[in-house]
Amino acid sequence: MNAHELSEALARRASDVAAHLLPHGKRVGAEWKAGNTTGEKGDSLSVRLTGPKAGIWKDFAADDGGDLLDLWAACFGQTLGEAIKDAHRWLGVLFEPPLLTPTRLYRRPERPTVKRPHAAALEWLHARGLTDRTLAEFKVAADGDVVVLPYLRDGELVNIKRRSIADKKMWQEKDAEPCLYGWHLVNPMSRSIAITEGEFDAMALHQVGIPAMSVNQGAGNHQWIESDWIRLEQFSEIFLCFDADDAGQKGVREVANRLGIERCRLVTFGPHKDANDALLAGFKDFQTCLRDSRGLDPDELVNVGQFIDEVVADFYPSGDQPAYPMLRIGMDQPWFRFRPQEVTVWTGHNGHGKSMLLGLVELGLIEQGERFCVFSGEMSPRKLLHRMARQATGQDEPSIPYLRHSLKWLAQSMWLFNVQGAANSVRMLEVFAYAAKRYGVTHFIIDSLMMLEDVPEDGKGSLEKQRLFMVAVTAFAKRYGVHVHLVAHPRKAEDERRAPGKQDVAGSGKLTNMADNHFSVWASLKDEEAPADDSFDAKLELNKQRNGDTQHRTLYLWFDRRSQQHTISSRRQPRRFGDWEQRA
Repeated sequence: MNAHELSEALARRASDVAAHLLPHGKRVGAEWKAGNTTGEKGDSLSVRLTGPKAGIWKDFAADDGGDLLDLWAACFGQTLGEAIKDAHRWLGVLFEPPLLTPTRLYRRPERPTVKRPHAAALEWLHARGLTDRTLAEFKVAADGDVVVLPYLRDGELVNIKRRSIADKKMWQEKDAEPCLYGWHLVNPMSRSIAITEGEFDAMALHQVGIPAMSVNQGAGNHQWIESDWIRLEQFSEIFLCFDADDAGQKGVREVANRLGIERCRLVTFGPHKDANDALLAGFKDFQTCLRDSRGLDPDELVNVGQFIDEVVADFYPSGDQPAYPMLRIGMDQPWFRFRPQEVTVWTGHNGHGKSMLLGLVELGLIEQGERFCVFSGEMSPRKLLHRMARQATGQDEPSIPYLRHSLKWLAQSMWLFNVQGAANSVRMLEVFAYAAKRYGVTHFIIDSLMMLEDVPEDGKGSLEKQRLFMVAVTAFAKRYGVHVHLVAHPRKAEDERRAPGKQDVAGSGKLTNMADNHFSVWASLKDEEAPADDSFDAKLELNKQRNGDTQHRTLYLWFDRRSQQHTISSRRQPRRFGDWEQRA
């Protein structure tokens, strides 16, 4: 455990720790009272035992305080490093990692023959805002016009970095151990440190009173973490002061994840790229920047306050708020909306027209500005578009100009994952992701589950593979903010006089459990030669809508065979999609 984690572990056992460190003290309410850290009787030293400040102590007579790790070091006269090891043993926690990796052999550099900076080198360093005192404390030297930066740690010269002021080239000693620059100036009792992306940034912060070190090789190489891991354990608070560019911001996240985001804070210096630039600009609020630094929470962790406006908009939608597209069959059906980041499962008995009805739903969504990518393993593009052209025109034999116009209208908003027969689901989602990113596709149709070669319908392991597929599909929908339509067949029924429900979908129950919505399509299967009557021909049943007010709804439909459109009137009057009427 690092110092931050260790302090929290001690705080959880604050009463036991206080009694161990201050055996002559006593409990008074929620506090442990003692004379001082040396064990004298009295009550000037107080340790909080409960609540959010458990483990915090204050010696009012000596004006000293801190957390239980600081108290441990003070009571036993230890360095912070010794206190960390001792506290680990007391807690029964291994200090050294149980898995040890081979130690790489590094070469220590020979001490160079250099001088104190003077002439052009000193002028160049002064031009960076650095004082003679700062240069002396960091033991900066020069070899002619080359600035020499020694990496000192534990009394050893670990590495040397050189900077040519003539051509801006920088280089390090070959085979030297990567470590942080500035260890020799760090107080062994310090609990906080700033880490910068460059040596001159560390010197700038040190110059304004902020303990700081620098990485040795920019924002993209973090080998220093492995070398300095144990030494970094002493810090409960690490201020990461990386450059405000893409490389710096990427690097700061990587470093925080490795060192522990709970003890790392991201620091920026106003409009300035880094600490040295801020120093040169006359910036004064360095301490304020540290106080205002932000924690690097996990990407998945968000505060509920982030969603206040969205929830208010749910209750009171504003006129300029984009509404999610509605189910449109004949007319808008406001009881169901197709929301982004959702998955809808469509099912129905074989031959009951679920794919045909889904095509009509697709046209209604395209009309509302949505874009589609369709995988139809059971139909060729020619046959699929033939049916959709009849539905779009509302005619069985549209004229060639009208047909071409309708197909061009579809081409503005529709793409195909053009694989005939069985497809690989992983490759399909890769292509879907490309379509979402490049073409802004918002809806994806998988017709059907049985046409995916790596998602078996039955047999050993089939249920688990179906579950993993649904995990992948729902993750895809959420990642890209799209809506996925999945056609899944029902189990074979003894008769087809009843529409299949959620529990009737073949395969794993996760198919409908993990889906946000479920529709069932059922047809009465009337004799096609019989004259049309007023009784409904089909129905669409909503069996689940996770994020809507309506959970169960039945829409009765009448079918026009010429246009292959489902309508909501016994007149079976088809409608046209697109803007052909305006052109005519």
